[in-house]
Amino acid sequence: MGMELSLWRDGDMINRLGSYLASRPKKAAVLVLTLAVAFVIVLAGLALELSNSGRAPYPSDGIPLSLVLVDGKVIYTQHDTFGFQNESYDGPYPYTGMKILFRVTYAGTSSTRPVADFGNQSQLSTNISATVHQVLMTSSWVDASMNITDSAGDGTFGEGDTIAFDMVPLNADMVFTVGVLWTAGEGGGAVMEISFVVHDGRLYAWYSQYLNDWYNPYLFG
Repeated sequence: MGMELSLWRDGDMINRLGSYLASRPKKAAVLVLTLAVAFVIVLAGLALELSNSGRAPYPSDGIPLSLVLVDGKVIYTQHDTFGFQNESYDGPYPYTGMKILFRVTYAGTSSTRPVADFGNQSQLSTNISATVHQVLMTSSWVDASMNITDSAGDGTFGEGDTIAFDMVPLNADMVFTVGVLWTAGEGGGAVMEISFVVHDGRLYAWYSQYLNDWYNPYLFG
């Protein structure tokens, strides 16, 4: 009995609302329009959320980098199909004359080290397989270094050579940008700039242009 009374009251209220709106068509139109707008907004928000959930947080260009979680290192391996972004010259690239620029960006703050020689070039140019250590940055929030290995011992940055980047700490969403320059000695050369970041345990890497034309004084100066 109580349920029947409740249903009757609900039905009565709906009938009264219908009669009220029927007697005031303008208000009925405003109400319908308001409900339609609210429905569209809800659908748009749902669609945006679904689209963002499938979007990668960072670019990914398939650059040959690997993340060694045990040691917290990021290792770049030089491949014959990857390397310097220069269509007019495809190697070999002697270590002598190479330069490097390194930048870290984290939580809206960035720190860039001055341009330096790429590794200990006297050790990398002896035609003997060698690994050299180089400090990239020492700051209050990150210490970064790299180990460069000339696996073939030919004194050139060629296929199979590796760069093991060691960052302490290697925080999630800390973006590292590396600019590498090879100069031909008489003007011209080749440039490579890559950025990489760890997000949710996954490594993203892409060719970037964050360092602008830092290499111009060395190519055309």
